[in-house]
Amino acid sequence: MTRTNQLRRSRTRLQRQGALWFQQTRDAGETFLSESRDASATFARDMTAAGTRLVTTAGRSADGFRKAMHKEALDWQSLVLQTRDAYVAAVKQRLERAERQALTTRQALKPEAMEATVLGSARDLLERAQSRVDQRLEQAAKPVTAKAARKPKPAKPKAVKAAPKKGQAPLRNYDQLTAKDVVSRVQRLSGPQATAVLEYERARKKRATVIRAAEQRLGAAG
Repeated sequence: MTRTNQLRRSRTRLQRQGALWFQQTRDAGETFLSESRDASATFARDMTAAGTRLVTTAGRSADGFRKAMHKEALDWQSLVLQTRDAYVAAVKQRLERAERQALTTRQALKPEAMEATVLGSARDLLERAQSRVDQRLEQAAKPVTAKAARKPKPAKPKAVKAAPKKGQAPLRNYDQLTAKDVVSRVQRLSGPQATAVLEYERARKKRATVIRAAEQRLGAAG
């Protein structure tokens, strides 16, 4: 084989190899371009969808945050109003209490009120003194003990109180006595005095407890 034929064959092989490389390179470039376009389109779609989701999520979060802030603002406003109303009500209540106390003090310092208070206290003292006197008289009227009976003393006739006249109070300060005081004294009265109490009570105050006590006293006396 001559050198010319070898060179021709080598050139042919190189041309084929070059054409094959060029064809493969072109195909690879076209494939890369096609895949790049597809990847770019997919990337663009993915980025668009992600951006849309981001905007939607951010909008929802912002709306929720706005609603929460609005609710908190309303709660704080309500709390402030309630605190203010409670403070105003407390101050108003204190002022009313102070006014009532001042009015009560002024009324108590009036001459008429002071006189009524003094007279009421004096009446209470007189009633207590009368009650003590009645108790002492009752104790003095009890039967003597066995020790005292050994040394008999001449008995003094017990003075029987006469019944009061018709229309006259049967007891001292009768109209100022409470029903409880009258009931406690009726048990120590004689028959005529209990009758006077019964008639006086029926004609005037008509207190059921006093009438019942007088009737029981008369029944026991009879």
